[in-house]
Amino acid sequence: MSELGICSRREAARILKDTSESSNQRALKSVIYVRGNPVMGGTGVKVAQDEKYIEIRSGDAATTSNESHNDDLKEYVPYAERPWHEICGDSIVLNKPIGYVSGQEEHQHVPAVRLLTRSNNIDKDVDGIVSSSLQYTKQKWSGLDLETSSVPKHIRNTLNRDGKAVVDQDNKWEATLQGYACAGRLDINSTGVLIFTRAGMMARRLISPQSKITKEYIVKVAPAVQLTARESEMGMKLPPLTTDLESFLEGGRRLWDDAKPLKPVVEAEWLQNDPEEQPQIRTLRLVLQEGKKRQIRRMCRELLGLHVVDLVRTRIGPVKIDSLPEGKWRTLTKEEVQGIFMDRPKKKKKKGKKKRKSFVS
Repeated sequence: MSELGICSRREAARILKDTSESSNQRALKSVIYVRGNPVMGGTGVKVAQDEKYIEIRSGDAATTSNESHNDDLKEYVPYAERPWHEICGDSIVLNKPIGYVSGQEEHQHVPAVRLLTRSNNIDKDVDGIVSSSLQYTKQKWSGLDLETSSVPKHIRNTLNRDGKAVVDQDNKWEATLQGYACAGRLDINSTGVLIFTRAGMMARRLISPQSKITKEYIVKVAPAVQLTARESEMGMKLPPLTTDLESFLEGGRRLWDDAKPLKPVVEAEWLQNDPEEQPQIRTLRLVLQEGKKRQIRRMCRELLGLHVVDLVRTRIGPVKIDSLPEGKWRTLTKEEVQGIFMDRPKKKKKKGKKKRKSFVS
């Protein structure tokens, strides 16, 4: 099912677990069907590699007597080719501000999912199709001191009113989107495009190691003056200052304490300096397919001797930040979803043992 693109392995495992624990098929939200027959009770089913008559349906979906015939079976439709009303609202894009973490809530650091509220949505949903597919929940958050948190003041004001947390009559935080997970990361000091999704196939498409989707960044850098405390502990040394981007474009270099070499950067170029910027600050545009933790910041320091002072992710594949205000979000358009699935990732070829050539004299 994962190879066909029907769902992720985790989703399939969850559905199979639910069906094995329940004897009432109609009470289940999702059931796997193979050639019209439901897979229930933890039964094992062998499926051919080229099987296309496999799908996920609601548990109360009626099973007709004709479904065992191939002519009446519903053939699997790839995710991006499904009717738009079925998948609209599955994925959204947020313009993440500084001070928010993309993952779980940390001490005095607010998770970016906290911004996924009705008031921060900028969609103009004329037909009501998207809004009807979105569900919100009033999730309990741990205590947060907004005055000492890392959230900037102009964003912090969206979380409080008159110096107090935004609460409803039940004394809870404003409801946030339910069931969405972050597809990729963006560190706490960076801003820009951050995609959330509730579709396993979209998440896999964006963060799979085989994914060829590019990400664009605008980076402001200045000469690195001294090592950080962590870098000193690691015994790292800053390289000579350089503006030569060949080390980025060629790839193959290793970051400090990282065994895996870097992949070549897709594009790297210096942009014209802003006359209002300080003279020592320069602007760099990078396009990557790779996504290691704090990769751009480390590459600039360890390969160029430059310190990143500002980092903005402006694009992930066809999804651009454009005029999306900081701290606001919108759903992905039909064209953006289709664009993400346009080029399928290449499968890794298994390395076999080389056969020795025999020479006959």
